[in-house]
Amino acid sequence: MKTPESIQKLLGSVVAEREPGRLLLIGATDADASRITACAPDECDVVRLSADDSATSALANDVRFDLAVVIHTLETLSPEAGKRLLGRLRNVLAQTVVAGVRTRSDDTDDHTTWCISDFIAMGFRQCRTSAQLAEGWSVYRYDIHDYKTTPDWLSSRYWANPERWDKERW
Repeated sequence: MKTPESIQKLLGSVVAEREPGRLLLIGATDADASRITACAPDECDVVRLSADDSATSALANDVRFDLAVVIHTLETLSPEAGKRLLGRLRNVLAQTVVAGVRTRSDDTDDHTTWCISDFIAMGFRQCRTSAQLAEGWSVYRYDIHDYKTTPDWLSSRYWANPERWDKERW
C-alpha cells in the first residue's frame, strides 16, 4: 500500500515540529520511514515495529516515546485490536500519537475501516489539512499537552480566590 506523498510530508512536518528524542514508527513502509525520519533530529532514537498488534505488547510499560506515528496499521487490524493499540500508545507508551489512516464516511456500512467518530471517541483530533491533501486519507493526532483545554470557570478568578473571601457570601 502506497502512502500519498502529501500525507508523508504532513507526517514529516509533525515530526519536525515535535522534535522527538524518541520516535516510534508502527507499520511504516521503507519509503514512509525514510521520509519521516529525515525530518527527525539527528540524535533521535527511532524504533520501528510492524503493523502487527502483538509487536507493541513486546514493549515494556516503562518505555516512553515522545512521538508515535502509526500508518498502514489500523486498516489491517480488527476495530477492537486497533482501539487497543491506540489506547496503549495514548495511555502508556507515547506523549503524542499521530495516526495516518484510510478513512470512510460515517454513512457507509463498512465496519473494517475507520471514520472520524472512531478517533474523536478516543480523544484524537483530525489534522485540519489532511482531508484536503489526499482523498480517502486522514491524519489524526492525540497530544497529552493539549488534549483538554482548561475551561474559563476553572480559574481562581471564580472560586478558591482568597481575595474574594470577604466579598462574597458562600
